[in-house]
Amino acid sequence: MIAQLPMYDWPELRDPHDRLWQRLGEALRDYLPTPYPVPERLSRSDDPFKQWLSTELLLGQTCGLPFAQSLHERVSLLGSPCYQLDCEPGDYYSVLLLAPGLCVEDYTWLLAAGDRVEPTKAGLHGVVNARDSQSGYSALLHSLLAGGLTGLSLSGSHRRSIQLLAEGQAEITCIDAVSWALAKRYEPAAQQLQVLGLSQPTPCLPWISAQTQHRRAITHAVQQTLQSLDSDVKESLLLTGFRLRQAQQYLYLAPRLLQNEQKHNAGDLFAKDTLLVG
Repeated sequence: MIAQLPMYDWPELRDPHDRLWQRLGEALRDYLPTPYPVPERLSRSDDPFKQWLSTELLLGQTCGLPFAQSLHERVSLLGSPCYQLDCEPGDYYSVLLLAPGLCVEDYTWLLAAGDRVEPTKAGLHGVVNARDSQSGYSALLHSLLAGGLTGLSLSGSHRRSIQLLAEGQAEITCIDAVSWALAKRYEPAAQQLQVLGLSQPTPCLPWISAQTQHRRAITHAVQQTLQSLDSDVKESLLLTGFRLRQAQQYLYLAPRLLQNEQKHNAGDLFAKDTLLVG
């Protein structure tokens, strides 16, 4: 069996994630039939998508966009964690950030309603973590006017996007609010960036399982654990609770991305060499 919680498993947070899994594992052993092969440790694979698709997935966390695009047909949705954010519990939003040296007031027009840009204004070159990211890629396209981007590059992670923006290799990025809160704690490059605005909230990163026959027991174990979790672990991981969800609450994210890619002519925004990892 596989257990993974990769979305915020930064090096600085390995210990609290391990402590969270220790408590989750204990609860799962109580709720699941005996004996059940509950993993002793979290998996930290370099390919979380492969694990999301595995029939051995006991518990995992994915992004709302790949869940809406295909995963909802392959896994059971348990719900979404609630984080310390200024929105409805179980929702989250993204933070649009500008590179050092840019004036925020010069670019607030990017967030205005409508589909036309001011002809005297130039758009910005963006960097996003991945093209299957709701909080990085899709939220950026949805939040900006058509014509607001002159190009896009890929970084591989939210943290790397923040670093690249601070280094001047891009001008705008979009980071989910939990990653941004963590970056302000642990990533020095975050102190150089400026907040342009916030995206519309969407359902937060779903927790999933391939063990469909045990979905109710797994969900109860998760709820019980997050309710009784040690306060220092909750604070470290910014957790406040867990919200039950229906898969339908995420499905609109897939067609919305297609609409926004058409709005921005997204295929033209990516150059041949789009990966900025150096």
